[in-house]
Amino acid sequence: VGISECSSLQCSYSTQCTTKNETCCAYILKHFLVFLDGFFRSHNLTYVVIYGSLLGAVRDHTIIPWTHDIDVGYFNSTYLHSNEIRNELYENGYHLFEAIGMSRICVRKNNSITNWLTTQIVHRKSPTVMGDLSAYIDLYTAAKNATNPISNISIYTIQTNDNFLTPISFEKMVEIDGQTFPTVDNVHEHLVYNYGNRYMTEISDRTM
Repeated sequence: VGISECSSLQCSYSTQCTTKNETCCAYILKHFLVFLDGFFRSHNLTYVVIYGSLLGAVRDHTIIPWTHDIDVGYFNSTYLHSNEIRNELYENGYHLFEAIGMSRICVRKNNSITNWLTTQIVHRKSPTVMGDLSAYIDLYTAAKNATNPISNISIYTIQTNDNFLTPISFEKMVEIDGQTFPTVDNVHEHLVYNYGNRYMTEISDRTM
């Protein structure tokens, strides 16, 4: 079941937006990340914050105000896509689906769960393409490539960065709104590879 099971969320991408303002997409995305962190931990699933989400964390210690998604790399595809995980996500108000060659998580439609999500859902025609979604999680598969014989740290390639080697020890953390989340070991190199040497100052549509 695909994107049509997602809810339409109403939120703003204004550059003035913050994760504290309930009308902002960044507010929704921060809640997404906090939920994902707790959910993955409860199932012993590992993940790392990457790409635009890592860029926002390094630049401003928050979520980029104009982004549509949270970017994470994940490691256990079989378990993540099991019925057990799909059903539990559904019970929590989320929907795991595949679109354009990637796994993603959105807020599911027909969501009667009373929490912060209910104020954001608008009842309109079901989304049919990714551009219809205001906020979601992108799940990038991480594949083990090798192990550093000196540090014993595993080296991975992450989906869409297939030619870039990423060491991940699961000990490196990054701060978003005062809370820490796991990330890649080579943060600077990761951001330079994806956003260029001026990633701390340049605003780019690629961060979306």
